[in-house]
Amino acid sequence: MNSKKQLPNIIICGTPSVGKSRLCQELCSSNKLLKYININDLAKQNKYLLEYDEENQCEILDDDAINDYLYDTYFKKFLPSSLIIDYHSAGIIPDNNYIHGIFVLRCNNNKLYERLKNRNYSEKKLQQIIQFENFQICLHEAREAFDESIVHELINETENDLKNNIEYLLKWIDRWPLNDSID
Repeated sequence: MNSKKQLPNIIICGTPSVGKSRLCQELCSSNKLLKYININDLAKQNKYLLEYDEENQCEILDDDAINDYLYDTYFKKFLPSSLIIDYHSAGIIPDNNYIHGIFVLRCNNNKLYERLKNRNYSEKKLQQIIQFENFQICLHEAREAFDESIVHELINETENDLKNNIEYLLKWIDRWPLNDSID
């Protein structure tokens, strides 16, 4: 990859335990020009947390503060910043022409259930996440929040899927903005 070439900003999203963080970290390890941003970590480090939602067992993030941070730190330069953004919902970032690709990771329920169990989620939270995956909530949110032409779906169930997804994304990033798809 040419080090002077501008690289796109992309969002990797999907329900918890589909493998977003690992894919993002390995992608950034494969291309040192990419910058990994985990939205949950960013929110905790900068105290962009509004409250804890007891019913859904999760933190409520301050979307406006997160967007202000990303804009002030990266987007106002008017150049792609080579960001790999990791969060369960693409909708946390408004469609603002600063995001060039959305990749929604998917996983079958049996694999997802095993992964969630290994993370010690409560049964209620586990069932909620499985239901989100069944109804393709993350994929629908991405398609509603962004132009569908930049939203892509990737299956991420096995080590081979992970390897193939990294290769696919590296090629997609390298070819950007010349073509939207390398299929």
